[in-house]
Amino acid sequence: MGLDLTDKVAIVTGAAQGIGEATARKLAERGARVIGVDIESDSLNTVMASIGGKAITHDVTDAEGDARLIADVHREFGRIDILVNVAGGVLDAERGIEAVTIAQWRRVVALNMEAPFYLCKAVAPIMKAQRSGRIVSVGSGAGRSYSRTKVVPYAASKAGLHGLMRQIAVELAPFGVNCNVVAPGFILSERGRDDWERRDPAQKEKEMATIASDRLGAPEEIANVIAFVVSDESSYVVGQTIMVAGGHWMFSRKTTASQRCGEGSREWRMKQR
Repeated sequence: MGLDLTDKVAIVTGAAQGIGEATARKLAERGARVIGVDIESDSLNTVMASIGGKAITHDVTDAEGDARLIADVHREFGRIDILVNVAGGVLDAERGIEAVTIAQWRRVVALNMEAPFYLCKAVAPIMKAQRSGRIVSVGSGAGRSYSRTKVVPYAASKAGLHGLMRQIAVELAPFGVNCNVVAPGFILSERGRDDWERRDPAQKEKEMATIASDRLGAPEEIANVIAFVVSDESSYVVGQTIMVAGGHWMFSRKTTASQRCGEGSREWRMKQR
């Protein structure tokens, strides 16, 4: 057993940029035959061409299309070893329960929860027949707790995704198919960087006060964990939500920078004067 993924057939959604792109690159680096899926065809084609992968332009919220995609990949490659559900986001939904519209709710839930369900449902019988497989979905701290950005459908859909993965983990593990969630913290992907740059200094300080590593993450750091979870070395990791957030969840929402220094420290005492 090991981290090598030579000749493993891996489908990665959201592969045109950010965590999806980093994951596609990491799996290809480990030897996998990567099929990248995204709605943004130009960026996807560029990424896949650079790693020798196959690009499929597709909207993952299309249930029938997802079933065809899985069937087509299986027909072409003869097996599917890895499915990584990365595609997701807030889709510019309004913040707060009163502001969000029904249409926004449906779009966000469709992308973050329904699309992974469609793909998992389509790939499950293939992996069961192989008696091997890895399914990883990219979750969120919002799915474990709440959305600090107040995007209600995002928090709800990620919580649903976490529940979906736990449930199918129990069902598929006896067949050698391991299902898990990797949940990132604040990551400086293209969209994450844009979000960060829009924040004022006070907002940035508040965010940093809850991250033990005292820095934001990179897409590659999420991809590294995903690459482990889909490898043979993760053979006994089943139904888990693995937080990759620089220690964010060790802090409460009201943790301040001074408290992070430690209440017995000189820095903390000076703050109290």
